[in-house]
Formats: sequence, structure tokens, C-alpha cells
Amino acid sequence: MSFIQKQEQASGVGSAFTSVLSSLQNQRRRLEVISENIGNLNTIGYKASRMTFLETLGQTIGKLYTPFEQGTFTATDSPTDLAIDGKSFFVVRNGDINEYTRAGAFYFDQDGRLVTQDGRAVQGWILNEKIDVNGPSGSNQSTNTALGEITDIVLDSSATVGAIETRNIWFTGNLNASLQPIANVLTAADAFRKNVSGEVVVAESTDDLNDLVQMTTPFVDGDTIEISGTDQDGNTLTGTFTYGAANDGTTIDDLIARINTVFAGVATASFENGYIKLTDDVAGDSQTTLTLSNGTSNTGSLTLPTFGATTTGYTPRAVTSIVVYDSFGTEHHLTIEFTKTQNAREWAWTVTTEGSETITKGGSGTMTFDTTGQFISNTYDDGNGALEIDPGNGADALKITLHASGGDGLSALTQFDEITTISARDQDGQASGKLDGIEVDEQGYIIGSFTNGVVMRMAQLAMAEFPDPTALEKTGASNFVPTNDSGEPKIGRAVDFDSEIRSGNLEVSNVDMADQFIQMIDAQKGYQAASRIVSTLDRIMEETTRFGR
Repeated sequence: MSFIQKQEQASGVGSAFTSVLSSLQNQRRRLEVISENIGNLNTIGYKASRMTFLETLGQTIGKLYTPFEQGTFTATDSPTDLAIDGKSFFVVRNGDINEYTRAGAFYFDQDGRLVTQDGRAVQGWILNEKIDVNGPSGSNQSTNTALGEITDIVLDSSATVGAIETRNIWFTGNLNASLQPIANVLTAADAFRKNVSGEVVVAESTDDLNDLVQMTTPFVDGDTIEISGTDQDGNTLTGTFTYGAANDGTTIDDLIARINTVFAGVATASFENGYIKLTDDVAGDSQTTLTLSNGTSNTGSLTLPTFGATTTGYTPRAVTSIVVYDSFGTEHHLTIEFTKTQNAREWAWTVTTEGSETITKGGSGTMTFDTTGQFISNTYDDGNGALEIDPGNGADALKITLHASGGDGLSALTQFDEITTISARDQDGQASGKLDGIEVDEQGYIIGSFTNGVVMRMAQLAMAEFPDPTALEKTGASNFVPTNDSGEPKIGRAVDFDSEIRSGNLEVSNVDMADQFIQMIDAQKGYQAASRIVSTLDRIMEETTRFGR
């Protein structure tokens, strides 16, 4: 063999050595990757890596990449255990750089920072937006559209919300249009009667009292009938009918006129079919009573009837109540009673309190409705324009406007022919409160619940998405950093990337053991084959060297 042939043979063997050694190295690296995958079978948020091989200039080059397949979720009891349903990543701060992870096993440390298990600070935006828990669906979307730079999410476990004094009360529901007040009617138990030609008949209003069959001893001038009773509110009324032409008169009509004088502006007496009736001038609940009795100094005596209600007075009522707050955050219980007036489309209202508060102005008024049952107006009896209350504890005086026209997601108060459902639905004050618990919703809002019932969006998680997440570089602890091939991250909210956050869940590792074992067998075969080639090439080199001696 010539010298040139020996050189060419040695060169070919050397090239083969280079190629097969690169294959050995790549198969070893592949086995390392498989070993790492299997070792992270139970690691939260772990994504299995893969290695593929490329031929370049006669050498085998292994390319490492991470397929980001959606992992399954496992439920936990912690609201800060978070899983992502989608292709985005959580953003965490490691020193001066951001890293990206799918492992959402977070917790709040002693400084109130939301951190990963290895102490990296979770990134997002601080919000502090109050949520109206009674508002209609869709009315509580966040108004924070300019999110700005992301920062560490830090919550104060002793956070409080201050007291806000009530300035407005809103009424909703319905006041029954078919309800009308009824006037109270008292009717004599016995009719006045007279004797006409031996026949007893019903007396007429013009008949003299001495002509009545109830007259046991005729009246003389100066005899009296005592008139007593109570008005609609229970106030005592008294008067006297004095018999005689020169006095109050002698007929039933004269007695009726005197009763009307006593009950003037309260009730009206009438005589119908022999019966005296007394009808309240104002319809509604009534304590009206009437008693007629003979004067104690009378000569004559008339058997006078007793009176009872043949129609009971009735006032349609509706009552609602609400708690309001002063500037100290102290609760004050208000009761608002609505009563139907005689006007068909009008309800009067009155506010009362339960404690040491004092209503100083605007404690009563009237609400009116149109012919279609729609609310028209609310007026205050004293013209003040608002309900004013002295809390009685040194706090600022409350000045509260009563609303019934709807707005802010609430329907207006109505007067339809339906059951009464009126409610003091809402007010805008609040007591002070302490942070009582947190939860994370599907959009990544961290929501705080306070002891006074206030619910607030306290922060929002930042999310990231990459043009090619398979090219991200692992940094350990299921965290990644971008590479030239992965592209730079786009930062936004979960909703921006069509992702949802599952609180109380963790995304488990996507390592498939069966697949890993298959890959391991394949890598082992490749490694063994490459080892045999190395042995063969080594013998060829020995032969070549021996021939050249």
C-alpha cells in the first residue's frame, strides 16, 4: 500500500470516528434528558423535554426542545394553587430577570408577597377595585384597562377598608296598584223607630226624639244627650246635645248635626233607614268610636243604641328596612313604611329609627306614579330634599337621598296590579372591615373578602405568551427563560391569551412513562450501535498502523 493510500485510509477512519463519537455524545445526552424527565414525573408544572437529531457536515447534532402540551389538573385545598388552562405562562421574578413557569404552587410569604415554592416573586398588577356583589351580571367588569408595568404581587394580611357614610338609598320592586284605603264606618246597633197608627215603623230624620218608641220618658227642654268618642288616631272627643227648640233642637237631624259638630274634620254622621252612621272623613286604619248617653240630670230618658264598626278602616301598608352607616362605620337601622293615600297613584312614606339616632329633616314624604305604573317623583314633606339623621354618637350627620327611579343596574320602583315587593335594595355606605380571605378567579384576579362584606379586586396575575414556547430554555424548578428561537414574551392578562386560571388546582407533570421507556430503549440501542462502530474503527486503525510499519 502506498503512502498516499495509507493517508487516505487514516483520514477516512478519523472522519468516521468524529461522526460516531458525536452520535455517542448525543445518545448520552438523550439518556440524560430521559432520566431527567422520569425523575420529574411528579413535579408540578414540569414539561418533558425531547431530543431530535440532525446531520450537519457529516456529524450528528442533537436538538433539545420542550413540547408544551396541556397537562391535567389535580385539585388542592389552597386558593393560591393555580393551574393554567391555555398556552400562557405565569411570570416570576428571579433577581433582576423574569422567568416563566406553569408551576402554580404559590403562597404568600411573611412579607405578604405571592411567591413560588423557591421564593421567586409572582408578577402582576395591584388594583384595589371594589366589586358590587349585588350588581347584575356583567356590571362588575374591571375598569383598570391601563395596567402599566408588572410588579411583585404584595398583599397586606392585615389590610382594612375604611368606613363610608351612606349618602344614597335605592328602592326597587312594586307597590300593589289594586290596594286602596277603606274608610271606617260605625253603625248603631238598633234603628230608631216610631209608632204610626199602632204600627211600628222606621223613623225619619225629621222626627222628634220624643216620638221614638225608644223614648221611655219624654225629654223636656234642657235635657241632654252626652256625645263622646275618639277620633281616627284615638284622641278623645266630647260634646253635649241639649234638647229644646231654643237649644240644639228636638229632631234626629238636630242630634246628627250636633254629632257632626263634635266630630268635625274627623268623621261625618248620617241617618240611613233608621240607623245613625258615623263615617271617617279619611280612609284608613281607624280608632274612631262613638258613645251616646243620657245626661245624668235629665227628666226624660231615651234608650240609645251602641255603635260598632260595620266597615273596618284599612290602610294598605308596605314596610322595608335597611342598614345605613355613619362616618364612623356604625350601623343604623332604618325602617321605611309606605302607606297608600286616597289618591290612586300616590303612596306616603315615613322613616323611623331604632336607636339613639334622631331624624332631623326629611323623615316623611310622598312617591307618585303615572297612569302606566311608572315612578314619577319623590317629594319630602318638609321640602328639604333629603333625609337627615343625627347619629347621636359624634359622627357626621347623615344626609341621605332616597331613589326610586332605578339606575346602576337596578330597576325603578313601580305601581302595577301585582303583589307588593318593595325593597330598600341597596345603599352606598359601609362599615370598616378587615381582610378575611382571598380567592383567585378565572381571569387571574386576586379577590379579597372583608369582614364587612366588601369584596375587592386586590391584584391581577400577569401572564406571558411566546411565539415558540418549545424553544424556551429550562432554568430549573419548572421555570424557563426566553431564547432567540423562542422570541420575546408578550405580557398581558389571561383573557388576552384565551387562557383561564383554575384556583385550587395544580397542573401535573406531562411526563408519559411509557413514552419515556420507549425513548430510553431507542437511545440505548443507538448508544450500543455507536459503541460497536467505535470498536470496529479502533481495530481498523490498529490494522492500518500495523501495515504501515
